[in-house]
Amino acid sequence: MKTIRLILAASFVAFAAPAQADTFVLVHGAFQDAQAWDGVVERLERAGHTAIAVNLPGRGGEAAQSQTLQGYRDAVLAVVCAQPEAVILVGHSFGGMTISEVAEAEPDRIDRLIYVAAYLPRSGESLQTLSGEDHDNRFTQENFVLAPDYSTARVLERDAALIFANDVRGARQTAIAQALRPEPLAPMATPAALTPDRFGRVPRFYVRTLRDNAVSYALQTLMVERTPVVRAYRIDSGHAPQLTHPRRLAHILLQASRAAIAERQFPM
Repeated sequence: MKTIRLILAASFVAFAAPAQADTFVLVHGAFQDAQAWDGVVERLERAGHTAIAVNLPGRGGEAAQSQTLQGYRDAVLAVVCAQPEAVILVGHSFGGMTISEVAEAEPDRIDRLIYVAAYLPRSGESLQTLSGEDHDNRFTQENFVLAPDYSTARVLERDAALIFANDVRGARQTAIAQALRPEPLAPMATPAALTPDRFGRVPRFYVRTLRDNAVSYALQTLMVERTPVVRAYRIDSGHAPQLTHPRRLAHILLQASRAAIAERQFPM
């Protein structure tokens, strides 16, 4: 009996242990910070991988007026380049703009890009131009509130839960809405500068969120059509599955990390 238990235990360990330990670098989107990834980080680490959530500048008391998309890129680059191997770089929402810039700067340091309900730009597009094409989100001129000096924007408290946490209820929804913070404006208007020879050779994956009120499913689909990906996944969630469905999202990230890649050049 003891021998059988040992065999079963060994089989479980062999099944649970990853064939390859990957490093995931996770980049948050607008109005959030690195803590939004806590539930996903925990699950990726439990599966035997390394997971690092980057806190972008402007969240820890730095002046909002001085923030740039290039500064966001450089903050992520510092983490990526500190790893011994190429990383899996994940971006949520506005984080898609940031990870695209990182891939352009250091394509050989990135094994693949995973966009989660994220802006997937073509060269010359910014969050501002892409969101201007989104006719199905729930942002309005009233609930996207600009600071008097135009340095930051915030989400009107009345609509924060509707836009960021419409797929959960009660205390969880309230906590997600209350955790939103003002977002520096200048990076949102900065266009991406991407080339086929650099950004274009990093494999891309996309996780589409079916009930998204911030970056609509329709816009996500359009961006994937314009900038094709190796594989697109779907999750039945609102805009922030890393907060509302961390287990399910972690499972999808692991699927994408293991997906075969036939080519190293991807159309832009």
